[in-house]
Amino acid sequence: MTDIEKKRTGEAVQFLDDAEFLYRERIGNLQLMTKLYHAMLYSLFALFNIESIGHLTHSDIIGTFDREYIQKGIFSETLLDALNHAYAFTHECDCAHTKQPEDREIEKLLPITREFVSSVRGYLQSS
Repeated sequence: MTDIEKKRTGEAVQFLDDAEFLYRERIGNLQLMTKLYHAMLYSLFALFNIESIGHLTHSDIIGTFDREYIQKGIFSETLLDALNHAYAFTHECDCAHTKQPEDREIEKLLPITREFVSSVRGYLQSS
């Protein structure tokens, strides 16, 4: 792996560790969802060797992941679905009226996020 890939996968793992802590401590589902989203997003930063996203949007990066890795069958569509679900929560207004993710959503996304981070890391290590 390149230095950027190592840095970004390390950051993805840290976001996942933070999410695991929030889950164990029952601190808050929206904060937890944000950590899960960032764990997946930083995995994509590693996958695309992105040090600084510059003019790219998160939507651009997710779209490229879909075209280059999901549609080609390299990664499971389940990973993209989880990423899109987390994206929908984290990119709404961060206001008091924002819908909180339900426990069942977190319980579904947490293992998929673990798989996401692990799959991208494994792919990069084997490349």
